[in-house]
Amino acid sequence: MRIPSEETSELHSASKLLHAVLMLNDGLEHSMCRHLKINETDFQALQHLILNESMTPSGLAGRLHISTAATTAVIDRMSERGHVLRRPHPSDRRSILIYPSPAAVAETIGALRPLFTDAERSINRLDPDQQQAVVTYLENILDAMQTHLETLQLSPIKKRNERS
Repeated sequence: MRIPSEETSELHSASKLLHAVLMLNDGLEHSMCRHLKINETDFQALQHLILNESMTPSGLAGRLHISTAATTAVIDRMSERGHVLRRPHPSDRRSILIYPSPAAVAETIGALRPLFTDAERSINRLDPDQQQAVVTYLENILDAMQTHLETLQLSPIKKRNERS
């Protein structure tokens, strides 16, 4: 999605750059999917598992915003490809935990490591006050994104044939 130039002419250059980062992130995710030979839903699941180390299938379904049945299909597909492992839940005998496989973590982190290295190098070139300004800006953006996400999730969903 490209914002029309008349909408961006008043934006601060940092806001324009943030938009560019978000657009590039979409391309990066698509490239990561091709690199890992998985679809976007599987990649999102893998990201959640890497960040959380393990999740129950229902917890993963909630994060992906898909049904538990669809999540089972995701887990089955990823398990067949060696991207996830199923283990018994340590405190709930009726449940299992899903873990990212060590190979999937290594392949994902390995593909992203150059980006992480460049980002770390870039922030370390700044003096401490500049670094703090970047951190503060990014924290504010994360808060704004979380608030906007929550607002969108609470708004009623219009049906296709419903008029505005």
